[in-house]
Amino acid sequence: MHVMPEKNPDFWAAIWLALSNPLWQGSIMAAVISGLRVLYEAKETSKRRIILEALMCGALSLSASSVIEWMAWPSSLSVAAGGTIGFIGVTAIRELIIRFLGRKADSA
Repeated sequence: MHVMPEKNPDFWAAIWLALSNPLWQGSIMAAVISGLRVLYEAKETSKRRIILEALMCGALSLSASSVIEWMAWPSSLSVAAGGTIGFIGVTAIRELIIRFLGRKADSA
């Protein structure tokens, strides 16, 4: 007889434990806020683009979380970073990074 994992309380406890990690909370926060921001602005109507924006913000938040961990800052900053990344958006962050790297290259 095949046991369904979602019927096992240990399965849900493991999911809850994984999602209680600030790293994942920041990523989820970035995805939710960016999705809501894109829907609120109503400039983009393609569901595919809305989902991709949310996923890219979540991925950027995971990257930011690893930088936060590397800098030995409190892991709870991952949620704040995720919210900020979701609010600003992928395009604005990309432009900021390119401008920052351009300045560093010009000064070298």
